[in-house]
Amino acid sequence: MDVDDKKAKIEIKDIPVIPQVAAKVLQLQEDNLQISFNELERIIKLDPAITARILKVANSALYARQKEITNLQQAITLLGFKMIKSMILLICASNIYGKTKKKFKGYPETIATKSSVMEMWRHLVLTAFIARHMATKMKLDDRKEDIFVAGLLHDIGRVVLMINHSELYEKFLQEAGNNLEKDILRIEDSIFGYNHLEVGKLVLEKWNFPDELVDVISQHHSKHIDSPFKTSITIVSIANLYARVLVNERLSVPDLDNQEEYMKILSISEEDNEYYSEKFMEEIEKDEFYNISTHLS
Repeated sequence: MDVDDKKAKIEIKDIPVIPQVAAKVLQLQEDNLQISFNELERIIKLDPAITARILKVANSALYARQKEITNLQQAITLLGFKMIKSMILLICASNIYGKTKKKFKGYPETIATKSSVMEMWRHLVLTAFIARHMATKMKLDDRKEDIFVAGLLHDIGRVVLMINHSELYEKFLQEAGNNLEKDILRIEDSIFGYNHLEVGKLVLEKWNFPDELVDVISQHHSKHIDSPFKTSITIVSIANLYARVLVNERLSVPDLDNQEEYMKILSISEEDNEYYSEKFMEEIEKDEFYNISTHLS
């Protein structure tokens, strides 16, 4: 089955709508920062809820200053252009997950409930923070916020599957939990007829998101990555695995095989591997921005 046939087969009726603010912010360029800052402020002001949340983070303990941050211009100056863009995507993504929780309100206690959506949200946030930390450590400061956003969105295909096929999604999780020898994508293919990478790619293309984000979403389980954004994809891929390990989730045999390959590609030492597998959670839980993020949705 070729790519077009596979895409036509995907039965997705309910695709989350990305807020107009997020779409516009992603299109902003940094060629002229002064113009970009002014345009960013103008776009954010269109959404009072996003404005309020940005000011809340700007005044959090992490960014505390003697003087309270009372307007967007101060917040943008304090946090920086890229950080603000990341925060907007974080807030918009949390809204999608918040709406998903409401969809399952009143459902019987099955896998596809409010609690499981919250677990997925916490996983995405943790993945994003690990990915950004790794990017910083690798001295990719100019890429770290884009990698953060990619980590935040990497499993968007899963929430779309949950929304559209809740009963099948429960069956998938049960089978995946009982079969750690099998590739998770093959399990999804056998149950849905397609996998969350293909669904995620479809969603981001519909949102007109940048190629880098599309490639991360569609290749973050790949052992042999075919993309000019290989470094970003590999960072998010292994951050996804570390985020699962940190909450005591057992990795499948294919996941462990992929992890070994990702470590080679990124030249991750055993010491760093131990840090991200065991110690990172203890440190990140002291981060005010992380704690705010996990409770956004």
